[in-house]
Amino acid sequence: MLAMFINPIEPKTSAEFDRATSSLNVLTLAKLGLAGLATFWGGLAFLVSPRTRGILFSLPGLGLLCLGIVFTLTSLFAIEQNATISRASALIYLGYVLFTAMALATLGPRKLVAAVVCGSCLYMLVTWGLFVLVPELGTFEEYVSATETVKRMGGTGHPNNIAKNAITIVLVGVAMYLGRTDSITSVGIRGSWKRLFLIGVITLAVATVIATLSRTAMLAGFAAAGVLLIDRLYGRGGMAVGILAVASGAVLVLGISLFTGEGPFSETAVSAVTKSGDVEEITSLTGRTTIWEEALSFIVQRPLTGYGMDSAASVMSREATGTHNLLLHVTFSAGVIACGLMLLLLGWSLVFGTTSPQEWIRAVLVYVLVSGLVEDTILESFPTTLTMLWFAALLTPALIGVNQQVSPQDI
Repeated sequence: MLAMFINPIEPKTSAEFDRATSSLNVLTLAKLGLAGLATFWGGLAFLVSPRTRGILFSLPGLGLLCLGIVFTLTSLFAIEQNATISRASALIYLGYVLFTAMALATLGPRKLVAAVVCGSCLYMLVTWGLFVLVPELGTFEEYVSATETVKRMGGTGHPNNIAKNAITIVLVGVAMYLGRTDSITSVGIRGSWKRLFLIGVITLAVATVIATLSRTAMLAGFAAAGVLLIDRLYGRGGMAVGILAVASGAVLVLGISLFTGEGPFSETAVSAVTKSGDVEEITSLTGRTTIWEEALSFIVQRPLTGYGMDSAASVMSREATGTHNLLLHVTFSAGVIACGLMLLLLGWSLVFGTTSPQEWIRAVLVYVLVSGLVEDTILESFPTTLTMLWFAALLTPALIGVNQQVSPQDI
């Protein structure tokens, strides 16, 4: 819970590049301390807990471990100005993978997810406190043209990162509210007070997403929500939801037409959903196509080792500060071998993201897949909400096999 509260915090009020991990301030030391504790408990559990080892030696567990080993080995060849951060990030990644497996083995998915939700809720409350009470610290000013800026929720991080965490909580919160409680892999909760608290958390998270103006998070969230609810879209209830969705879309199209005075797909209408009013903002994916070209040009220069984790902001142009694509992010950080391992893990995510009986697993995995098309999304220097839940969603199905293999004495 503490990690999910502290790890996402990166004070930010503008798009100017300022690496949060570049100096040993109090916040970074706190994150390092939590990473050290997580690594210690995860490593200890790996040595003494058959359940933890069983989870880690599943196919996705081995994939996550191998990816961490590649991160660690390639960090030895990281660019000089980023070497220390890259090596630390690789070890922190391994530590949190071990810690997640330990938490699943000892607490189970329900308590692990509840801790993640509570920690992220505290993070959102601090973000709102800055945004409302100290707007000069809690507002992020983003240039949408040479002279124009748009104000978005910030303070504790880039608006897109805040939105990513908030959307994740919305999805997992809905899954906890609707989910079953009859399986060791489920996270559903019962009890009027718990469900009332959960509704409050979901409402807070939705408001946070809206305040960040992050269209990427919203679109990826809608896709993940559709997969989360797919097994409920049958019968009369499903028909009602479908009719409501179609009606909402029609109202949106009509509203845009009335507001602009033109057709819903005219240039004027499309510009109404941009931040700057420039249609090119949409067609270029807010400049991401240019960023991808730049990232690929750098990857070609170091295809085997990459530049090290958390290095894109140092190597790429100031306007980029990241690759804005999950596969490019991994390849830029650790080369083509890491890219291959990530492809396998994303393939596993696709399989379980469409077939798992657990709503929360479907939602988390699909959100990573969709958001990863246009954002780095996961695998930060210090893992945040979505990264931890991605680890958990990949590893949780192994609990079923582990329970069948481990003796009651070991449990």
